[in-house]
Amino acid sequence: MQKPTPPLDALVADMVNLLDDNQREEFEERAGIIEFEAKVPRAHAECLALLDVLRRHPAVLTTTR
Repeated sequence: MQKPTPPLDALVADMVNLLDDNQREEFEERAGIIEFEAKVPRAHAECLALLDVLRRHPAVLTTTR
């Protein structure tokens, strides 16, 4: 499996590093869908996708790795 490209924004990249493999896949899929369907820049799509994943998995915010 190919390693995903790191998010464009440094803060988003730091937060994405806290996600497990399934959550990371969810993030990548949401970012791609948002970017394509809403026709927004990738960096914006990644921010929105991260918010969606964190809304679904709030425990990520209290996990230390």
